[in-house]
Amino acid sequence: MRIKDVMSNEIACVDTKSTAVDAARKMRDQNTGTVIVVDGNDVKGLVTDRQIAVKTVADMKDPKSVPVKDIMTKNIIGCRENDDIFDALKTMGQNKIRRLPVVDDNAQLVGVVSLSDIAREMRTGMDSMFDEITKTVR
Repeated sequence: MRIKDVMSNEIACVDTKSTAVDAARKMRDQNTGTVIVVDGNDVKGLVTDRQIAVKTVADMKDPKSVPVKDIMTKNIIGCRENDDIFDALKTMGQNKIRRLPVVDDNAQLVGVVSLSDIAREMRTGMDSMFDEITKTVR
């Protein structure tokens, strides 16, 4: 199975001039814990709700004045939409991350895949396989 089969096409993005508050509002509005930081069509980083909490709120900084570029992860690890989901799982495990931005063959951001996206799809497949196996046993 390919990444494009399980990824989310709804991408929460903010630009590099956004603040921690802008990122938090985008997360709230799109019901996600991560936003991709972009400059035009280029992915520059990724901000999580945890980064906002730890690098802004816990340090008593004003979230309205903290630029996302100061708290974002800059070395982004991603994948391509035609990559196999098991390769994505391996990448996530090796790098201890839960989400990967997804790009197409033109290096354009087309989605985000999370560990839970893959797990949900794998569970559906396992459930179907279990149903088929138990039918033949009866």
